[in-house]
Amino acid sequence: MFTFQCKRKRCPYKSFNFSPFPICENGESYQGTFSGFSVEIQDPVQAQSLYDNGCFGKGSKSRGGPASGDADETLLLGLEESCFLAFYLEVLSIEDLSGSVMDFQAFLTAAKQLNERFVENLACYLYLKSKNWVIKSGIKFGGDFLIYKQSPRLYHASFLVTVQTPCDVDYYQSKNLKGVQRVAETSDKDVLLLRVAQAGDVSRPEHLQEITVTETIVRRFNYSTFVQSKQQQ
Repeated sequence: MFTFQCKRKRCPYKSFNFSPFPICENGESYQGTFSGFSVEIQDPVQAQSLYDNGCFGKGSKSRGGPASGDADETLLLGLEESCFLAFYLEVLSIEDLSGSVMDFQAFLTAAKQLNERFVENLACYLYLKSKNWVIKSGIKFGGDFLIYKQSPRLYHASFLVTVQTPCDVDYYQSKNLKGVQRVAETSDKDVLLLRVAQAGDVSRPEHLQEITVTETIVRRFNYSTFVQSKQQQ
């Protein structure tokens, strides 16, 4: 039976309680601005709250949350997590550069102009969120997402996630998939391949429920690791 890795970090947060989702105090929404590439949270209190409660976003001047101490540092939210916060949790209000509030259709149109596979990626993001993973960008390792147990502060990423659409079938053959796998193995991760069925018309958030996502764990047999595990038993 396959057991995925949850490698704990050496850190001072062992007794820290993390909330999986942000909570709006007094019913007020977080305020974000769509910059054309991401959604930017400028208020430092809201930025820190979003990162502390669910590890959403990345500091504009930091590797993780906003931690540089600079007054002009903001929190940058990815397209998928922005959509999740705004139209599924309904805790984020997104405005465009002109100050107009963006509804789901307006945001979807803008996101698809940046990433034509946005709908498929969003479906996979929601699928992973339903399994309680913390999701960050996987572009550094050549994938779509990195997923963590509980928090990147506590654990290293367990999987490098690659989204496969019907148009990608020819690309993700054994040769190219091995390349992704080797990159993941250099940082002690496994590859999770998510296959997304053809997306139909998506005009409302609930339409994403009609998209089917199937998962495949890609792992190369490591003889040395196998022998060591047997010796420890």
